[in-house]
Amino acid sequence: MNIIIVGCGQVGVRISSALCRLGHDVAVISRSAEQFDDLPDDFDGITISGVPMDLEVLKSAGIVACDVLAAVTPDDNLNIVISQIAREVYNVPNVVTRIVDPTREDVFEDIGLKTVCPTKLVASTLLNVILGNESNDKVMFGTHTAQFFVRSDKHWTGRKISQIPAYDNEIIYGVYNSDGSFEVANNLDRIVEATDRIVFSSIID
Repeated sequence: MNIIIVGCGQVGVRISSALCRLGHDVAVISRSAEQFDDLPDDFDGITISGVPMDLEVLKSAGIVACDVLAAVTPDDNLNIVISQIAREVYNVPNVVTRIVDPTREDVFEDIGLKTVCPTKLVASTLLNVILGNESNDKVMFGTHTAQFFVRSDKHWTGRKISQIPAYDNEIIYGVYNSDGSFEVANNLDRIVEATDRIVFSSIID
């Protein structure tokens, strides 16, 4: 694929390098040419220094024949403008936007942009590590990531599933039984037993 990465900070460097190693044609845009020094020696894509929202800069990066554009600068406003240009002016089929401020993510999604919010990802991961959750599995559905993790608490024994406390934006997905079997939590009146482990799920980006 022909892929444009806008931003050459730590995120831009890592994904640009990985995509190149996977055999994709990658162009990286950055305001500062000095940031290109952070790209690894085996990076064989192209680099363009300039204002990322400048149409001539985007054309130099190959946006006319671009399959994917990822705007990953630390500036939410810059990312949103570039993403809109890519989608509305050049009809890039796959545009992904990094959004640092989670309160703005829904707004951007409402206008049809695919977003990834690292702030929410990090916060969710840290919360689960701090609280000692037993597992922390993630599954991608389109542009969103669903996180599944397992918790148990002796105080839940004898309660209905509907009475088990959950974090914000979280649902109870199922129950691991003592024999290792799993059941989806479609019966919220089911009584939790002492050996049960509860599987929770939430959308984290």
